[in-house]
Amino acid sequence: MITKPVPNVWMVENYSNAYLVEFKEHLIIIDAGMDKKAKEPIEKTGKEPKAVLITHGHLDHINGLAKLKEKYPHIEVVSSEEDKAAIEGKEFLLPKGVKGFFYRLMMPLMRYRGVKVNKTFKADYARFRVIKTPGHTKGSVSFLLTGKDKILFCGDLLVNPGRLSTAPEEFNLDKKQLIESIRKISKIEFDCLLSGHGEVVKEARQKVEQFLASIQG
Repeated sequence: MITKPVPNVWMVENYSNAYLVEFKEHLIIIDAGMDKKAKEPIEKTGKEPKAVLITHGHLDHINGLAKLKEKYPHIEVVSSEEDKAAIEGKEFLLPKGVKGFFYRLMMPLMRYRGVKVNKTFKADYARFRVIKTPGHTKGSVSFLLTGKDKILFCGDLLVNPGRLSTAPEEFNLDKKQLIESIRKISKIEFDCLLSGHGEVVKEARQKVEQFLASIQG
């Protein structure tokens, strides 16, 4: 499904959410989802994608990268240093426990094609403030789109399948880090939260603060 939940932002739902942010001359893509579905809204806008910013290296957020790179070979792939190896296909970031064991058996069937990371985050990128938010993976990052409407793209730091929550426990690398990262974003001014799974969250900062209070007891 392809929707436009807020002005100038397209959401592409396919196992996870990918986002296309429209600027005057180009597009910036947040994550790549599982397949080629991101190409349809790109073509609708008539604008060239400049870069793909990756929130983290789990397969459901990066599997569409290779097809995007084929279609738009100039596109810049940008990620954290910590998750770079996963994006380039040199390692897999797997769940913990029994589920991780089965995922490892299934990985060869997924035929993931690694994509070269052109740049790792050393500072902010264009109009996006880059915020390190580890916990879901070691290198997870969030992106705050600055301007009139402050939108936070948080990857899988928080998800919203009808109610704000964290991802299932086996998919989070470090719960303590995860909570610290949620605390970090709760101190940032933003109006809207767009996560890797689920619906758009409006009046988002207040809801993040409430969720944080609930998990801290």
